[in-house]
Amino acid sequence: MCESKESLEASLAGIVSSLDPDSMHGIHAKSLVSYFSRIERLAVAGKTLCARRVATTGVYELDGHRDPSSWLAAETGESLGSAVSILRTAENIADLREIEDAFRSGELSGTQARELTETAKLDPSCQKELLDLAKDEDLIALKRACERLKATHRREQDEQAREAAVHENRSLRTFIDADGAFRLDARLSKSSGARILAALKSEARKVFDDARRSGVTESSRAYLADGLVNLVCGGSDQSQKALCHLRVDLAALKRGSLGQGEMCELEGIGPISIATATDLLGDSVAKLLVTSANDVHSVFNLGRYIPAKVYSALLERDPCCVVPGCSSTRNLETDHREIPFIKGGPVNLANCCRVCRYHHQLKTHRGYALEGEPGAWVWVHPDGTRQTGRARESEPEEPDGGDSHNAGDPRPPPGSVNLFDGPPDIAASEPAKSETAASETATSRSALF
Repeated sequence: MCESKESLEASLAGIVSSLDPDSMHGIHAKSLVSYFSRIERLAVAGKTLCARRVATTGVYELDGHRDPSSWLAAETGESLGSAVSILRTAENIADLREIEDAFRSGELSGTQARELTETAKLDPSCQKELLDLAKDEDLIALKRACERLKATHRREQDEQAREAAVHENRSLRTFIDADGAFRLDARLSKSSGARILAALKSEARKVFDDARRSGVTESSRAYLADGLVNLVCGGSDQSQKALCHLRVDLAALKRGSLGQGEMCELEGIGPISIATATDLLGDSVAKLLVTSANDVHSVFNLGRYIPAKVYSALLERDPCCVVPGCSSTRNLETDHREIPFIKGGPVNLANCCRVCRYHHQLKTHRGYALEGEPGAWVWVHPDGTRQTGRARESEPEEPDGGDSHNAGDPRPPPGSVNLFDGPPDIAASEPAKSETAASETATSRSALF
């Protein structure tokens, strides 16, 4: 094998050294690109499979490396992240025979193999389906399909745990690159990323409009960068909330979890859990596309804003967080208590209460619950403990200026259509509804969910 390996390398080196691309016909050059791509795929497969053996035998330690990924990065001249990805693919592919055979035969690139193995390890029976997708789709479409399949096979609880784990390990670092440019690198949850992207795109459109009026044309990335500076440094008009586009299957929305072939996606982010979508709706105006199969049933612009009369009553009734033992009065969120907002919970005084951001996060992501009624609230812990008095100290209040789901003006953002107030032409022609009428409207509309 050594002789054939050295002979193959020498032959390939001879071909590459004698290449004169400038004198080639374009068709000939095109065919050589395909030829070298096949060789590259075979080489990547061989490298990946052998790297797995190096990792399992521990021989990387002979070169003074403490782990196989640092050894592989040094050996290949690639980044540490790339080396980690290769070793993960090598580990996953060991139990996926169909994908490994395709990889060995040069049908898959390293990136395709990574996407397929990450998905197939959740359900090995879908290997053939994935290989067909790799043949028929480009890489972007393949990644999107893999994300959907992974979202389908993960349990809703698992997805919530993943989201919570990412949030726990959130980070942001800044550094100056080789060109002297200031750089940002953030690690955030999908819901946080969706909020940031929606706000950035909204602000970038304003920057673009100003630039166009001035006769200046720049790249979309430049406008996004300017939008980030405006948002962070206060050069933005933030009177309107950002718009997110959410696509979700009707059955999944009713059930509260994703089933086989169902979808819950945010434009620009990809698949998310139903719980993440529920939490996200509070901070944005979300354009919700309710679908099943290939049919779009309804399109709504959703916002969790509270009608003025109900909001005023909430301010009077709940001057501070209603969780027993908490007295926070800043950045309170209007939490839909008994019937969740995403399940058509009515926007009335009986179904709403005000909680601080800390307890809202516990209730949304950590399994806590709020029961009882005004004056007799009960905070239920995940282990079943029921807290009724000042059983705990209140959380330190956050400084003014933070966002909240319903901070400030209770009116809807201009141009939005609220799920509970009816279409614009009806809302404009009818007098303001009473709280009871608004509740009845909300209940009837909730049948859609």
